[in-house]
Amino acid sequence: MREPDPILIHLEALFREVVRVVTTGDGEQRGETGLNPKGDRIRWFDQAAEQAACTYLKEHFLRPVELLSEESMPQRIGDGEPEFIMVLDPVDGSDNFARGIVPSGMAVALIPAHLPIAVGTVQFALVGDLFTGGTWLAARGHGAFCNGRKISTHPVTQLEEAIISCELNHFEVEAPLASMLSRARGVRSFGCATRALSMVADGALDAHLDLRGRLTPENFLAPSLILTEAGGVVTGTGGQPLPEIQHLTERYSILAAATPELHAALVQRLQKTCT
Repeated sequence: MREPDPILIHLEALFREVVRVVTTGDGEQRGETGLNPKGDRIRWFDQAAEQAACTYLKEHFLRPVELLSEESMPQRIGDGEPEFIMVLDPVDGSDNFARGIVPSGMAVALIPAHLPIAVGTVQFALVGDLFTGGTWLAARGHGAFCNGRKISTHPVTQLEEAIISCELNHFEVEAPLASMLSRARGVRSFGCATRALSMVADGALDAHLDLRGRLTPENFLAPSLILTEAGGVVTGTGGQPLPEIQHLTERYSILAAATPELHAALVQRLQKTCT
């Protein structure tokens, strides 16, 4: 078995520290603390998670990074020019976490600082479940792992055999999408893109769709590497590659599937919806 990359060991330790902070309830009395750059509410656990991540980076991660987080403006951590851009989603599925609804996740993507920010340039990734403590990790070219076990997607090729996750909040389901979902073996909605995508990676789900044009990059950069390293596919809803990212406030729709065959079938059925 291949030894874990030291960077992945750091990412997992960072996640453990975030879990410790947000599950102790320290800071809960602060309630909401304003709005993040996307205009969403910042709750005590969002801020506590980001602060815990920053503290870990300053004290333990010896490589300089430029930190891009959902909850604050960009900041440089460490001495010298950044070696990596770190894209952090401290608490994905905030409503779930606030109400004790599983799942809720944390996601970290590391991109070499000289490269553009894009799905195809993420070098290291972690998704962690804030309720269970489970971790999904990947290093480009070396596979994907869940709790230390190598994972692969479920070999589903037909829509009728697939269990699909589809986000529906603030979204009117049009006839082509409704028809497609009615043909699937099962449909779920989790309210947490990081975990839904990692569930496709480990075979618990067969596809994840978010057609709302509401998803921001910190939600999908890390799990996209995990998914593709496990054998899956993630694109825009028309099958086009996701573009380079200029800012975390940009909004996207995505389509992820366990196999190229299932992905092609979903794209074909969604063409009317996307147009």
